Amino acid sequence: MFNISEENKKFLIELSEKINKQDNRATQYPLFQVRTKKRIYGEQGWRDECERKEDDSIEFDMMCKKCQELYKKDEELPNWCEECDSVCFAWYSLEYTPVEDCGLFFTAKAAQRHIDENSYHYTDPIVYGIGAWRNPEMQKVMQIISSLTTEDEKPRDCYK
Repeated sequence: MFNISEENKKFLIELSEKINKQDNRATQYPLFQVRTKKRIYGEQGWRDECERKEDDSIEFDMMCKKCQELYKKDEELPNWCEECDSVCFAWYSLEYTPVEDCGLFFTAKAAQRHIDENSYHYTDPIVYGIGAWRNPEMQKVMQIISSLTTEDEKPRDCYK
């Protein structure tokens, strides 16, 4: 019926076994992606995290006397100082954002292998599980692959 090589059949069966045995992270039709930490900046007080700006927009007189003295001595300035003008600081949130260049993975193990082999490209990478929710094509593909290694051709519960 289908013209598929024995090598490709073997690959699909092994993939089916991996998909059915992995932790689905309480997600229906899980796929996995690599995400890295990224600073998302916002207005003052937007987030609790802040850092001192180190650009030309900061005037010397915007700093408090204590920070001015540290600056003159070429010493490290604190990330936060209540006495300095608030424009000396930038507020941010650390969020894990997808690495778009590497796409999606059928298994968490494959995503982790990608991180292990390419970690020098990333800052604090993690494997993140996402669902194929409202993606009928991907759900069907996952259902078909999953059913290759079940006795009654019904996928396990997370693939209903």
